[in-house]
Amino acid sequence: MDLSAVGIMEIAELVGAVALVASLIFIGVELRQSATTSRAAALQANMMFWKDFFALMADPETGRTYARGAEGRTDLTGEEFGRFYFICRTIFMGCENQHYQFTHGLIDDDAYRGYAASIAEQIAARPGVQAMWSIQRHIYGAEFQRFWDAQIAKGMAGSNRPTMDRWRSALPEHSRDVPQ
Repeated sequence: MDLSAVGIMEIAELVGAVALVASLIFIGVELRQSATTSRAAALQANMMFWKDFFALMADPETGRTYARGAEGRTDLTGEEFGRFYFICRTIFMGCENQHYQFTHGLIDDDAYRGYAASIAEQIAARPGVQAMWSIQRHIYGAEFQRFWDAQIAKGMAGSNRPTMDRWRSALPEHSRDVPQ
């Protein structure tokens, strides 16, 4: 083999190596963009779940049934109890999905921290929800069971004052009890 053939082979190998490095960089950029897109889609899907759930709760009858069940009212009718059962099932399923996404890196720590605090303070602290969890708990995965049990413990340790009472306390003194 002459020197010009060796030179051409070295140039070809160098071009191949550069192309390989460029391909790997491209793949890395694509993977990063794909991961970012997946995380954004997961966060968007969870936001839509909660938006739809809160819209459901804005319905007077559904909201009243949930509020009475969450308080642990034992005078629920059979129909109200059934509705409350499925409302809680919806909450637990949505929360399990969000927890799963977090544990698999699709939701960042800050977003999840706010979600977990909301669950502990606004949902898991309610005695009727706790009772419903006790009868539905076996349906869910062990990791989610530990998460939800921890939210109940946090909720019980925190303020059990109704949200409206906490809101009123947070208002500036001059805005309270303003005549309408």
